[in-house]
Amino acid sequence: MKWLIVSDTHGMTREVADLKMRYKGKVEAFIHCGDSELDPEASEIQDYLTVEGNCDFPGAYPDESVQRLGPLKFLVAHGHLLDVRRSPAKLLYRGLEENVQVVCFGHTHVAETFKEAGVLFINPGSLRLPRNYREGTYVILDLEPGQKEIAVHYYNYSGRRVDQLSKTFDWYAE
Repeated sequence: MKWLIVSDTHGMTREVADLKMRYKGKVEAFIHCGDSELDPEASEIQDYLTVEGNCDFPGAYPDESVQRLGPLKFLVAHGHLLDVRRSPAKLLYRGLEENVQVVCFGHTHVAETFKEAGVLFINPGSLRLPRNYREGTYVILDLEPGQKEIAVHYYNYSGRRVDQLSKTFDWYAE
């Protein structure tokens, strides 16, 4: 199974819609970690599980979302309310409180993936304003049935994989 994760698109409409069209029928879910700056009724953001970022209209989206998407339980939060620029600690505690396997977040515009206390953390970076890579990025999370590894593949907008950011982790189905 695959999941598409994107964040911090800051008003990009065509690109958000293009990703949806490119991966329609190929991913379990579309996840947007906030700062889309799109109206929740906009067709481009429809079908995305979206949370509110600090640049979104207040009350447009929930602050966070906990969802089971296929075999995995996700916490999706922008991260500004959990002080992710300072430390991932509050994000970790929220993930552990909700007993999730994957935490998706944004806000920092830094593409990063790490595993802590058995929880996988994914920040897909920013399509519009990346901070640690020269091009905007998004993620395809890949876990096939029976697989002993989970893969976090970063891509630039045109769909070229960014190997230097991509990682795999040991994974044990529960």
